[in-house]
Amino acid sequence: AAGEVIDSLAAVVRELVENALDAGATRIVVSLWTDLWRISVADNGKGMSAEDLRICATAHSTSKIRSSKDLWKITSLGFRGEALHSISQVAELEIFSRSSSSPDTIGWRSIYKQGEAIEEMAVAIAVGTIVNVSNLFGNLPVRRKGLPSMSQQLKAVQVLIQQIALTHPTVTWQIQQNDRLWFSICPSDRAG
Repeated sequence: AAGEVIDSLAAVVRELVENALDAGATRIVVSLWTDLWRISVADNGKGMSAEDLRICATAHSTSKIRSSKDLWKITSLGFRGEALHSISQVAELEIFSRSSSSPDTIGWRSIYKQGEAIEEMAVAIAVGTIVNVSNLFGNLPVRRKGLPSMSQQLKAVQVLIQQIALTHPTVTWQIQQNDRLWFSICPSDRAG
């Protein structure tokens, strides 16, 4: 599944941004460090509980489908539970999250290896989620070498964000490259 879902830098960004939108985020920050093959996506969505965070990177784990009846009324961008698991197969994965529905005022940090949470700790974080993906395709050097040039991959990320932003006009987007603002898209306060 990892080869089908995660085949490029833009695929990682797409999957993480779609998860943020499914969580109801109104602000999404995408940070890219191309030399390090690192991606970070932070959102102010509803976040995940410690229990959900513990299992979110296991194969076919999803909070978007609770019963077979839900398959007939899918309203989310993702629902198969493949994205985080696939990312954890081809990169180092770390997730920070705090649920809006939790009575706790703390969040959680989990580190995953091959889809399993291997380290967990309580952290101070606002409601929402931060997903850090490092060393993308580091364990698959042949795949990394076979990818288009980094400038082509960055162009694909830019086009992807612009297309998704068009269909989510109430979301604020901030895209950074190597710790510098690359571009941002803000909702218009004008009607019509």
